[in-house]
Amino acid sequence: MKVPPRKMKKFWIVSVPLVFFMILGSILQAAESPEVLGLEKLIQMALEKSPEVKEAEQDVVAAQSDLAQAKAGRWAQLDITAVGGPAEDADLPTVLVDKSLGGGLFSGQIQNNDKDSIGIFGRLDFNIVQPLYTFGKISHRQDAAAYGVEAQKSAKVKKEGDIILNVKELYFAMIVAGQGKDAAKDADGFVRDARQRIERLIAVGSANADETDLYRLDAFEADIQRFKVQADSGAKMAYMALKRTIGYPPDKEFNLDAKELPKDTRALGDQEDYIREALEKRPELDQLEKGLAARKAMLDAAKADLYPSFFLAAVGSFAGAPGRERMPISYFSDEFNHAYGGVMLGSQWHFDLGIGQGKVRKAAAEYQKLLCTKDFAEQNIPLEVAKNYQDVLEARSSYEAYEKAAKASRKWIVSAFSNFDIGVGTAKDMFEAIERYGKNQGDYLRSLYDYHVALARLSHSIGEYTSGTP
Repeated sequence: MKVPPRKMKKFWIVSVPLVFFMILGSILQAAESPEVLGLEKLIQMALEKSPEVKEAEQDVVAAQSDLAQAKAGRWAQLDITAVGGPAEDADLPTVLVDKSLGGGLFSGQIQNNDKDSIGIFGRLDFNIVQPLYTFGKISHRQDAAAYGVEAQKSAKVKKEGDIILNVKELYFAMIVAGQGKDAAKDADGFVRDARQRIERLIAVGSANADETDLYRLDAFEADIQRFKVQADSGAKMAYMALKRTIGYPPDKEFNLDAKELPKDTRALGDQEDYIREALEKRPELDQLEKGLAARKAMLDAAKADLYPSFFLAAVGSFAGAPGRERMPISYFSDEFNHAYGGVMLGSQWHFDLGIGQGKVRKAAAEYQKLLCTKDFAEQNIPLEVAKNYQDVLEARSSYEAYEKAAKASRKWIVSAFSNFDIGVGTAKDMFEAIERYGKNQGDYLRSLYDYHVALARLSHSIGEYTSGTP
């Protein structure tokens, strides 16, 4: 069948704008829909936007600057001083000989030939000092600075691990709050269903229900509404905290990629293996190791300060005053007209009555203090790992038990409703079933949340984040 040209033209006139607006609408809808973010993406965004990580990065930069200064101490240092100012104009002095004394040595006097005019002078002094041997003053401080850089890098890794743990906790809290709101809606539906049944029996004058049952339902509804408000408030606070943590734009919204916390259980390894892994991976211990090496180097540097330093030096001085005549005799120094330079070997040795020894004792005390801190960490990290490990086992056992209880209590509700409908059950049975279901469901969600948080904390306590393990 052939379509007439006039109808074909009309078809295109109508359909083309319609298709255009449909495409435009779909594009706008896609642009306005909230972005969906998963846990790994949230962690990545949090690490990129975190001011704490940026602060730790600047600590690394500062430590690298200290290292650069320590390395530069090996090389020559140049000091230049330039001055200028007024100077009285003068000619060379003349010697007046007293002939009455026979004209012998020291038989005359020097007469000044200063002028009444004031001129200018300029002077440039410099010295270059190259350390030769310092008994470790420079090398020990260089080692301390190098260990300081590594310690700050470990501190940065530790800060990243803390942020990862915080994001996980907020992520799980936001999901479980949403599940809590759904559970409240579910319980609310059971209460409404029970109300309809009771009101229907009261309307027909059944002795199996009365107004008291409705009052008890009102009390149930109040508890459910309170739980709804708490769940909604928790979800909003977790969302706000997570949004600020990842640096998300205030005028935009996002959704999570999951609506429920997974119920699968991770196969755990042996607790002792986790403790050994923690002692190998934890950045705090690496930071303490590097810090101890830095303290030891600073102690050695303080001891080196008690010994002399040997150096090679080049010095020079140039001065000129246009209004003053130059005296070309090296025996006489002229502060306004001269030019000299030279190279020399030298040594410097500082003595005091206890200041240096006090610095050595202080450096030794700081080293011993950090040793104690390391011992304390090595004692408590295994306890932390063991606690988190046991928390995982306990939370897993709890959520599995409460999940079974919640399913059983839901079946109890169905059975209680059926018995009530056929007249062999009471409203009290329905109330108890609904109450038990609400409690079991709440305990199940809380235990499931505790399980995932305990897993996250166990992962954090053994330093999994240092190897990039999600």
